[in-house]
Amino acid sequence: MQKDPVITWTNLDPAPAVETVIRHRIAALEKFFPNLIGCRVGVDAPGHRHRTAGGVDVRLHVELPGPDLDVARSVRHGHRGPDAVLAVNRAFDAIEGRLRERARVMDAKEVKHHAPVLHGEVVELEPALGYGFLRADDGAEVYFQRDALGDAVWGQLKTGDRLRFRTAEGEKGPFAVDVSRA
Repeated sequence: MQKDPVITWTNLDPAPAVETVIRHRIAALEKFFPNLIGCRVGVDAPGHRHRTAGGVDVRLHVELPGPDLDVARSVRHGHRGPDAVLAVNRAFDAIEGRLRERARVMDAKEVKHHAPVLHGEVVELEPALGYGFLRADDGAEVYFQRDALGDAVWGQLKTGDRLRFRTAEGEKGPFAVDVSRA
């Protein structure tokens, strides 16, 4: 982490046991997501004027390359010591889930890849039935339908015309999609 973690306590005396849990969870975050820039943890107990049953609020702010992440969790059981540890663990569990999601989205394996654009010529055409076959430059024969072209191009199409297309896998083999004139 580029910055030292900041832990603040509001309406609550600092608890060494809770701070130890916080520092262990921060270390675990660093192992999981080494690009962390900084981390701020706020542990807050409602003031004496509130009519709640005590409890603890934990706010967690993680600085990352790109948008930062914020999480807040509260536990209201009335016992500040155990509630603080529970609230800290819930906040860190939530931030870990959000970090995993961000890592999954940013992982190159999750990027959608498009089939390459191929070229070929029309080898068979059934205008009345609305389909035909292309022979790709690599020799593969590919089925295509009128819907893949559009009515204006379909009316002018004849055997031997050059087309560009992408392939998709169907139940009966490959078929052409995104078909246009070459």
